[in-house]
Parts: sequence; C-alpha cells; structure tokens
Amino acid sequence: MSGEFLPLPMAAAVAYLRLVSHEDRGPASEGLLDVVASALSVWVPLYGGTPRVRLPDELVARGRVCNGATRLRFRDGTPPLENLAILQSTLDAGILRLERAGVRFSDVMLEQAPRRVPRVIPPPGT
Repeated sequence: MSGEFLPLPMAAAVAYLRLVSHEDRGPASEGLLDVVASALSVWVPLYGGTPRVRLPDELVARGRVCNGATRLRFRDGTPPLENLAILQSTLDAGILRLERAGVRFSDVMLEQAPRRVPRVIPPPGT
C-alpha cells in the first residue's frame, strides 16, 4: 500500500471527472468539491492536520467539508482541521464504491446561503 497522500480537493476533482460524463458536468465550484469530498470520505479514510494523521470516522462524520474540500469544520467548537488528504492508493476503490452506490454528482444542486447584511444602528440622538 502506497503511503503517498493525495490532497482532498484533488481527489474530489478526479472523482467528479471520472463519475460525471463530460456532457453532464456543470461549472466547477468550491461547493461541488465539498459535496464530492464528503461523499468520498464515507468510503475512504481521511487524513488531516500537520503532520497528517488518520482522522477517526466519528470525527469526520461530525464535521462538514468546506472551502473547496480544504477544511473540515465543526459546529461544536472543535477547531477546524486543514491539510486534508486521502491515501492515493485508496482513490480508485472509493470512486468504484461511489459508482456502485449510484451517486450522481451531475444532479447536485448547490445553493448559495444568503449573505447576512450587517445592520448599522445610528447612535441615539442623531
């Protein structure tokens, strides 16, 4: 087994290109990489941090892949993890499992979250 790491954004991009036909591909985006990386992380172990260590499955399941598959964030206050990767030797098996599961990234709908507009309240007496 090779110990070479493949950065998670690159692994997600390769998986997307292999699983979605050229005609069905939409425009690339950070959100799309996040979705593909999240699906891939169900089937292959993730590594992260500096130095990279294997992330426990429970930790990965609690987090959300974001920022173009470069960060794993948590709502419970756990510090985000970066430097995400998989072992290069696990990529083909992960893609095969996604394919067998019938995952169709061509159907992914990515919606932008509404941006919060800061409210500026004038000081009293103005």
